[in-house]
Amino acid sequence: MNRYKGFTLIEVIASMVLTALAFTALASFFFNQAPRAIEPIFQTRAAKLGEALVDEILSRPFDENTPLGGVPACDSAGAPACTTAMGLDGETNRADYDDVDDYNVFCGGPFDIEDALGNTEADAGNALEDFGRFKMSICVDYDGDYDGAADTNHNAKLITVDVFPPGVTGTGSAITFKVYKGNF
Repeated sequence: MNRYKGFTLIEVIASMVLTALAFTALASFFFNQAPRAIEPIFQTRAAKLGEALVDEILSRPFDENTPLGGVPACDSAGAPACTTAMGLDGETNRADYDDVDDYNVFCGGPFDIEDALGNTEADAGNALEDFGRFKMSICVDYDGDYDGAADTNHNAKLITVDVFPPGVTGTGSAITFKVYKGNF
């Protein structure tokens, strides 16, 4: 009796189906990962953007009533009182922000990214093209006892900058910076 060696048609079809299923599963895994490959780049850009925002804010005086050079500090003997309200003190443009708490108008965002002159991507043309889908939030509170909670002690302001990079499903997780500006 002769026995033929080889595969039957059913075995060949079954192996092709199993191979196709395995390749489909692998392909879907790799193709789903492709959009995530850009996330570290977005996070790095968000961190750099956050650093730039913090540098810009810290370059401003502590308060509207802080004199040039910071001495005497507001609320100190012989000096004017610190402002109690956080936010704009008559400024109409970000380029005119003259103290730290003016940036509190961006609290409660997220807001579109602006450059130091207040231009958004639409206003600035290509200058902000790389940050068009990024968002920001900037909150400023008095925190003179440095415990991370707002209080009425005017010795320091806690500045919280959140930058939201674009994510695969919308706005990604925030990159957060918390810094203090002292009243001196």
